Amino acid sequence: MYIVAINGSPSGAKGCTGRLLAALIEGARESGAEVALFELYNLTVKPCTGCRTCQRVGTCIIEDDYPKIKAAMIAADGIVLGSPNYISSVSAQMKALFDRSFSMFHTQALHGKYGAGVIASGGPMCQPAEEYLMHVIGSIGCWKIGSVVTGGGVLDDPAQAPDVLKEARDLGTRLAEAISIRPRYPEQEEALEQSFEIMRWLVSEHKDIWPYEFEYWQKHWSST
Repeated sequence: MYIVAINGSPSGAKGCTGRLLAALIEGARESGAEVALFELYNLTVKPCTGCRTCQRVGTCIIEDDYPKIKAAMIAADGIVLGSPNYISSVSAQMKALFDRSFSMFHTQALHGKYGAGVIASGGPMCQPAEEYLMHVIGSIGCWKIGSVVTGGGVLDDPAQAPDVLKEARDLGTRLAEAISIRPRYPEQEEALEQSFEIMRWLVSEHKDIWPYEFEYWQKHWSST
């Protein structure tokens, strides 16, 4: 099983997001998963320009590191998205990745995979960022295994850090186990199916100007 973890923190591995991700990855690897980690702080993912080339031909005209991240996500069985809480949302680095991935949302290219989220915050007001991150994971087509959140210096507190790091490791274990047994989650089915059908309708309505996306649906989802 193959998991792709993406760290959207500009602080990289040394930041709270990176430390939580490291614990999650440890749990996934202990459960037999191969994990590839992409640190956005030392990669280049430029903002989307809205040219819509990806919708017409399936590739982006911007030359940077996005194509290799996209390829890894499509090849993966599971996706982990990690970000600091910046003004009730994800980091600019992570948001740039989401925006560049919008054609993957339209094509539901990750439909049926399994996803988890990590949010680190300097304070307690991190629920909107966590909800947004998990919304993205569901909207792109993944079953949501769960999320882990920390804030307020918890990872620097010897009394509290072990518990939250164990929570992250356990989430990694659950993600790997889900990939292995491939369960469905009845409480998520309606939202997952709704996103799927909305994107099917949207692409079909624009098939003349979004030919790549329409052909993708015909090839991959015509019998679904």
